[in-house]
Amino acid sequence: ADSHHCQPTCTRYALAITEATMPKKEAPPPRPWTDDLEADLQRILTVGEECISAKELQSLILSKGRGTPDDGPRIRLYDGFEPSGRMHIAQGLLKSVNVNKCTADGTHSTFCFWVADWFALMNDKMGGDLQKIVIVGKYLIEVWKAAGMDLSNVEFRWASEEITDNAHIYWPIMLDVARRFNVTRIKKCCQIMGRLEGNLTAAQVLYPLMQCTDVFFLKADICQLGVDQRKVNMLAREYCDAAKKKYKPVILSHHMLYGLKKGQEKMSKSDPDSAIFMEDTVEDVRRKITKAYCPTAEEGGAAAGEEEKTTAESGDAGKESMHLTEDTLKNPILDYVQHIVMSPPGATFTCATCTAPEGHTYDKYEAVKEDFLAGNITPDQLKEGLIESLNTLLQPVRDHFTNDETAKGLLEQVREFKREAAPVASGDEAPKVFRLDLVKEGVVQPNSHLVMTPLPSSTPTMQSAADILTKLKAADADTPKVLLLRDWTALVNNALDADVKLIPAYHAILLSTLRALDIHLHGEDDAIMKNVTIVLQSEAILKDPSNYWISVINAGRHFQLDTVMGGMKDADCVGKVIGRLMMIGDVLGVNPESIALEMENDGDVNISNAMANMNLGDDSASSPSSQSVVATLIEEFYSVKLSHPSLQSILPLPTITHNTCSPNLALQQPRESIAHKQEIDEYFLTDDPKVNGKSKMKKAFCEPGNIDFCPPIALLTYFGGLDSGSSGSGSGAGKGVTISRSPENGGDVTYTSKSQVEADFESGALHPGDLKGCTSTIMVEVLTKTSEAIKKDGSAAKGVKALKAWEKKMSKQKKK
Repeated sequence: ADSHHCQPTCTRYALAITEATMPKKEAPPPRPWTDDLEADLQRILTVGEECISAKELQSLILSKGRGTPDDGPRIRLYDGFEPSGRMHIAQGLLKSVNVNKCTADGTHSTFCFWVADWFALMNDKMGGDLQKIVIVGKYLIEVWKAAGMDLSNVEFRWASEEITDNAHIYWPIMLDVARRFNVTRIKKCCQIMGRLEGNLTAAQVLYPLMQCTDVFFLKADICQLGVDQRKVNMLAREYCDAAKKKYKPVILSHHMLYGLKKGQEKMSKSDPDSAIFMEDTVEDVRRKITKAYCPTAEEGGAAAGEEEKTTAESGDAGKESMHLTEDTLKNPILDYVQHIVMSPPGATFTCATCTAPEGHTYDKYEAVKEDFLAGNITPDQLKEGLIESLNTLLQPVRDHFTNDETAKGLLEQVREFKREAAPVASGDEAPKVFRLDLVKEGVVQPNSHLVMTPLPSSTPTMQSAADILTKLKAADADTPKVLLLRDWTALVNNALDADVKLIPAYHAILLSTLRALDIHLHGEDDAIMKNVTIVLQSEAILKDPSNYWISVINAGRHFQLDTVMGGMKDADCVGKVIGRLMMIGDVLGVNPESIALEMENDGDVNISNAMANMNLGDDSASSPSSQSVVATLIEEFYSVKLSHPSLQSILPLPTITHNTCSPNLALQQPRESIAHKQEIDEYFLTDDPKVNGKSKMKKAFCEPGNIDFCPPIALLTYFGGLDSGSSGSGSGAGKGVTISRSPENGGDVTYTSKSQVEADFESGALHPGDLKGCTSTIMVEVLTKTSEAIKKDGSAAKGVKALKAWEKKMSKQKKK
């Protein structure tokens, strides 16, 4: 698995992002705006309580709508639904009306339904049985057919198939979306989960990112979802700005029906009496509507204030965003009349009135509301008229499931699923674990030692290479070793601006120089890298993307967002949260015996407060205050979610160590901040041996007698093979280094250990100039070997040029 293996998946990523975000072809010269086009525009606008924007919708109709070539691009609208077993009347009847309006004959449009069966599987609907979930999905399609939805211009895309078959496209888009937004912005979208910002799991910031991804994956021109989805749909438009995508999706947000009970801003599938459902009987409809809330006048003052207080206490997030038009009455019966009964073009509503007891037919909703508020229609009369109308609309659905054998069979199966009691897991039964299994896939060996590469940078450091070799060396010689190149984690963390050429370039340079340094330190026979399995993260994930991402999402569902963030700020990129969850998925996939992790330096190493309520058990490897956030998350996940005895034998908690033995190869004392770092502060893997080998050492910190921090001694020890007394030194420890000195300075002297050098330097017997001279010679030798290795590797050689060009570009931008 050489560095050139990094290229294929990154190329696919580049194609995925290019296809999803590249500006669409320029529209042809403007066509004349006709009466038919105006009729299409006005009809489609009636679907939404809000349209962002009508002008863009008009342009879309001109470029793709009525009158454009039949084989040309069509207007694409999308909505999604999770097959959860029940369909309320808005999803059934109102959606059918809206789809028919948007895809009316000649409109040249297609309505795409995103059947979220994969998400239903993830949420353990139907006992986590995908076959049952698909049957429920087919049943719901039959409901729409019976409700009058014209399916001739409708397509159903099943997420389980699409996401799995096109994982190389879908997930890179999601990673690209995540890298472009901070936590604050994504929290604003979390109303779609009905959660307040302070009560979010980490997975709940992932859902809006995925929903935003759906828009571009499905190539939707119009997002035709409910008002409650408005914030995440707006995120898709903001993503277009960030990704420099010319054409933004039009947001056409339909009305959210009130729940039938007082104070219910929307219907709830968990409360059967909050709505009419498509399978409701005649008697169900009468009972629910008869009991429904039906005010004749606005209720304000204390009552309204108390309702708002109740809403806040219950955690009903984003209630103010459920409706965009002001409605001080909030009468669900009138709401049904307007948006269900009278929504289809030409529809009427009939009910008895005080002046027409035998019944009066209305063709305008405004007239119904006016008569009701004036007292000419009583609540009972309004309800009775609605009962008759709803049963008339629902009867074709009932008949279809009675007379159509296919529909009847689906309904019987769905009813059987509902009758089946959900299996109650006993204490002896192990929970089902979704995960990528790279041992089973033949990618890695069992019981391995896992090391992960750092996030790529334009200046790969000698320190990073030394750290990796030290981590790999920490395991026993006979233990299989895995080096994971985290290319997708790099993308979501916006490393190197998520440039799909630079990330593999960095990895190519890293691998070439690691091998060269390995041989320099340990010799050909004892080289560590020749027995290391190199795994490119993206290629590994694509072995079984569905199980991998379910494992990531399940990890996110377990942890509160604040816990995963640790010391992060809301202004930080949300991609970092995703990256941390991915690391749990990576560990589950490799299932290693041990892991060597980095200490994180973003201010969140000490997370004892965030983890105070976590029970890590007595066997945790180390305390939260002494390790990285990710290490603590891994231990917590294993101790709680994988604690069943049968799972512990299959997925034991790996031993987690941090890079405490690696030598410090810095050339200068620590700067006040990273912004003050300079090129002379350390050696880079791409340094020119002739230019940088001696010049950097000449400027290195080397205070006479100071052995607490002496870069020349540290570098001499590590690369010269001196015995340091720890595993962090080169494995040629004790082979001896001779420092050349003039006779008047004591003549040449040979050292075999770090302690000998320190003793002479501290006493003044070894002059800084002599020490630096010897170390410079060794560093020129080391850099020559790494430089030659890079030149021999075509990908690495090109990578150096690419990274330096990018660094130069960034430097110019900073100056501006």
